[in-house]
Amino acid sequence: MSTSRATPTRWFRDLRVPVKITSAVAVAVAVAIAIGVMGLSSLSKAAERTEAMHSYNVVGTQLAEEMRYQLMNVRFTSTSRSYASTPELKQGYTEDREAAREALLAAGQEYLDLPGLPAEEAELVRGVLDGVERYFSLAGEMDALMAAGRIEEFNTKRSTEIAPLTEQMVANLQALTESQMTSASAAADAAENSYASTRTALIVVLVAGALLAVAVGVVTARVITRPLVRVRASAARLAEGDLSQPTGVDQRDEVGQMAAALDSAQESLRSVMASVVASADAVAASSEELSASSAQISSGADETSAQSGVVASAAEEVSRSVQTVAAGAEQMGASIREIASNAAEASEVAGRAVDAAATTKATVDKLGESSAEIGNVVKVITSIAEQTNLLALNATIEAARAGEAGKGFAVVANEVKELAQETAKATEDIARRVLAIQGDTTAAVAAIDEISSIVAQISDRQTTIASAVEEQTATTNEMSRSVQEAADGTTEIATNITGVSTAAESTTQALTQTRTAVDELSRMAADLRTTVGRFSY
Repeated sequence: MSTSRATPTRWFRDLRVPVKITSAVAVAVAVAIAIGVMGLSSLSKAAERTEAMHSYNVVGTQLAEEMRYQLMNVRFTSTSRSYASTPELKQGYTEDREAAREALLAAGQEYLDLPGLPAEEAELVRGVLDGVERYFSLAGEMDALMAAGRIEEFNTKRSTEIAPLTEQMVANLQALTESQMTSASAAADAAENSYASTRTALIVVLVAGALLAVAVGVVTARVITRPLVRVRASAARLAEGDLSQPTGVDQRDEVGQMAAALDSAQESLRSVMASVVASADAVAASSEELSASSAQISSGADETSAQSGVVASAAEEVSRSVQTVAAGAEQMGASIREIASNAAEASEVAGRAVDAAATTKATVDKLGESSAEIGNVVKVITSIAEQTNLLALNATIEAARAGEAGKGFAVVANEVKELAQETAKATEDIARRVLAIQGDTTAAVAAIDEISSIVAQISDRQTTIASAVEEQTATTNEMSRSVQEAADGTTEIATNITGVSTAAESTTQALTQTRTAVDELSRMAADLRTTVGRFSY
């Protein structure tokens, strides 16, 4: 988000959206209230003026007209009474005149009680009331003159006193009416002026309030819509995969909070995208390394399988050689048994010693040759055992390189190594025994030579020969057993080597599957990198 700036409208921009909208409405309502208050005040003043006009001008005019009317009644009844022909008529006119007098005085007094009565009008009313009293005083005198028949004095008094007095009262009433008209006209003018001023004030307040309401509404709309436009633009860029455009809104209202949330989301997405790209690159690199390692392990497994085949062939050859040694041992046993038979015959027939000695010498010579052959076979077995031990060591090294996949292969290689060591021990034992046989054979040859020269000592030597034959029999049996164990060991070696070859083939297949999975992982990493590449951040 951009850095907050202290502006005159910052406090308004930070207000919540409902408060902004309410403030615009409040301004309009305040303008309406102001116009209403001014209108009500104007109406109240107009009502007061109307009431004052009614209570003063209208009522005053009515009272003035009432006094004028009652003054005419007084004059009419007075004149009529003066010329009435009967006492009854006189009495009636007298009563009517008195009633008119009372009504006129009452109207005058009510006029004097009007609120805000000007002094000039009060003076005119009092002049009328005083004139009425004077009029009735003169009317009594005139009634007396009329009753006395003094008509001429009556007419003189009427023309000189009554007529001017009446004219004065009429003039006062006329002036009173004119004053009422003037006052009413002034009140009407004041009401018109008040209406005009109030109308002007209302128009000014209405226009100013409308402008203020419009200004507040425009400011409110701009304060609300401008950040919304920025948020919309940023969201649109985000939808297109562009994470590099922040909203730039620094308000604290709901729109500002939404903009801050969008900016935070973009920042989080930028971090996620960077992490995804790094992870994809790491996965791709690891996939390449794993593929290379798989290829190397596969090559080692193939080499192990090939060497296992060689070891198996060698083990088979060792087995065949051991079988040959076993056959030689059997032959040697037969020869020894033949020696025993000859020794027995020598005991019985001493005379045939020379021939038997010759035969025995030939047999012993053959035994020497057989012993030499056995020694050669033992050397071959020893060489094969050493090669097997070397192959087992190589297999152990390859299994260690293979890691988890070569653990089973390592176990088999260790067993092959142990069998090779046992074979070496057995062959060493066979070699020692062959050397013993060769020594015994040499001794037998010497004995036969001695038999040929000294027949007389045959009897003594027979015992020695018998003992030697027994020892040779035991040795031959032990050699046969050892050779048989060697044969069994070589067979087991061949079986284990076959298992090693099978395990190597399984390892090769597993590595093929691993290579396929690594290729798929590399492809997925490339797809992920391509997908993330659509975003700019």
